[in-house]
Amino acid sequence: MTTQTAPARRAATTEGTRLGAALGIASIVLIAAGFAIAAPTEATISSPESEVLAFYSEAALAKTLAGGLIETLGLVLFLPFAAMLADRVAGTGRREILAPTARMAATVYVAICLAPGMSAGAAALWLAHHGTADPALLTALNDLRALSYFIALVPFAVFLVCVGLSAAGRLPRWAGPAGVVVGVCLAASLPFAAYDVTDLLGLIGLLWVLAVSVALLRSPAVDQPA
Repeated sequence: MTTQTAPARRAATTEGTRLGAALGIASIVLIAAGFAIAAPTEATISSPESEVLAFYSEAALAKTLAGGLIETLGLVLFLPFAAMLADRVAGTGRREILAPTARMAATVYVAICLAPGMSAGAAALWLAHHGTADPALLTALNDLRALSYFIALVPFAVFLVCVGLSAAGRLPRWAGPAGVVVGVCLAASLPFAAYDVTDLLGLIGLLWVLAVSVALLRSPAVDQPA
């Protein structure tokens, strides 16, 4: 019975890893595509009211909403990837705390990105086309969208650090140190978020997710037992 059960468990783990990795790749692709279509960089937290008003009132409603929905789908697909990764690095000792913390941090990251983050941007876009063109209101909603993203990067940084500290023997050798370094630098950069360094580190964090996903899709086997 033991010899039959162990291979079945390894096969299920390999299959689950490959599925989670594929969804991780899809997540990053959709987030990048949605972001490019919606073009929210034209209305940043440092933009004056006139630029914010112009962005939301002149943006193509269908195109911008479509970009937002694509990005939303990408964020949702990040959750099964994070669940797979948390299960993969789970174990005894410090992993008993780090793995579930990584899973919860990923969930909080996505939740804050969606609401109030994406929801505030969608509300500003909708109001600019169907309700009011009050620059102060649209700027407040735009600031809420931007600040929600920066706040969401805190749990994203926690996710990277927790996975990185648990990665030995479960992920490629470079993934652990890289995850810790990116996560710590990302969290440390938040007081300077208005200077674009946080956006750059957030992008590097997403590239870490993409690189780990590709590596696990190619080599899903675990080096060390749980």
